[in-house]
Amino acid sequence: MRAERLVVGRGIRWGLAAGLALAFGLSATACVPAPQPVPTDTASISSERGPIVLAIPDDSAATWTHLVRVWNEAHPSEPITLRVLSADETRRHNELVAAGEAKSGEFSLLAVDRAWIPQFAEAGWLAELPAAEFPTDGLQAAAVSAGTYGGALYAYPLTADAGVLYYRKDLLAAAKVKPPTTWAELASACDKVLAQTRGGPGCYGQGLQSSESLTIAVAEAIDSAGGELVTEAGVPGLDTPAATTGVEWLAEAVQDGSIDSDALGWDDDEAARAFVAGDLVFVRGWSRTWNLAQQGDGSSKVYGRVGVAALVGPTGAAVPTAGGLSLGLATHARNQATAADVMRWLASDPIQREALTRGALAPVRDSLYTDQGLLKEQPQLTTVAAAIKVARPLPVTTHYAEFSTTLSEVLYPVVQGSAQASKTLPGLQTRLAELLK
Repeated sequence: MRAERLVVGRGIRWGLAAGLALAFGLSATACVPAPQPVPTDTASISSERGPIVLAIPDDSAATWTHLVRVWNEAHPSEPITLRVLSADETRRHNELVAAGEAKSGEFSLLAVDRAWIPQFAEAGWLAELPAAEFPTDGLQAAAVSAGTYGGALYAYPLTADAGVLYYRKDLLAAAKVKPPTTWAELASACDKVLAQTRGGPGCYGQGLQSSESLTIAVAEAIDSAGGELVTEAGVPGLDTPAATTGVEWLAEAVQDGSIDSDALGWDDDEAARAFVAGDLVFVRGWSRTWNLAQQGDGSSKVYGRVGVAALVGPTGAAVPTAGGLSLGLATHARNQATAADVMRWLASDPIQREALTRGALAPVRDSLYTDQGLLKEQPQLTTVAAAIKVARPLPVTTHYAEFSTTLSEVLYPVVQGSAQASKTLPGLQTRLAELLK
């Protein structure tokens, strides 16, 4: 592990130098538990210091556990305690909402999906981040924009992401086919691969269960067909020919077996695990899929045999959905000065670099995407970076959770094959238009 001196930021009492660089190579020690927080209505982002709690999703817990230990080695009087929440977006959202509504201060820092930021900011659950204390130079503009609500910054960029296509390069090579650039090429590649592997893997997988995974799948299908899930004017775009084309393509791909039928019960992480288990030729996945696939400890059945390409859609290159996490500071949490330091630290160059190399978590610092050493070490990053550039965000609304739940529940029967897109989309358009007023 190469030693690096972590850059000291303005106003941050990191006191790192060689000691913290050495901590990168130390064996893991238990995180120091924080005392039960007592909420406050007079939190100070500039003075109060001490233990804090960081709530993160389970799918990247190993990476954050390591980074927390690095911080705790250097800050024994201001330790972080991790609270690992569900990787399922709906369950994690509901747990954070419950904490916000209770004004509990239970979590100091919240790793939030960017689609949730308007709701959390509007409800008063996230503290406003002063521009002077939270510089955004060098951070991805889209990530900064996603954390901004009503002209103020409420969440600081943590990770970036966008969907890409992972594939079994060994199976494609054996069948003498190239990575696909269109859906027709993908289906043809599957036919050739599966002709050689009878009883082998399924063709293509992605999360299609009635959850945010289906919302993302629908968004990508509609956007890739030339439509918009929600227009720039904030109006649903489901009553268009492009929307019908996109949703029908998704349903037809399930019915003809191009998309594995098991996908109807998968979220994004379960689809990734199926690919890593060797059960799929192709999968639509986030950055973490690469990390799962590259584990050389036996947990990945596809280790060293995975390629990555841009997503393909019904008529050509797909339009991926933007992902990634931002960090919000809970309004009623104690020790906000420490929490603010941690936010800036996690967004710093060396820590973003470490999160990428350890967990394949796409960084939010622009400079890392042109670092030739990183690109050589993390070959998937070039494709992920290109996907992030063209990705579209999920709808910006304080009612996103209800929007996503309604859309996925209504369209699941369509994707499943028990309802028709042309008959379902007009009614869904009306319901979502009322919701977004």
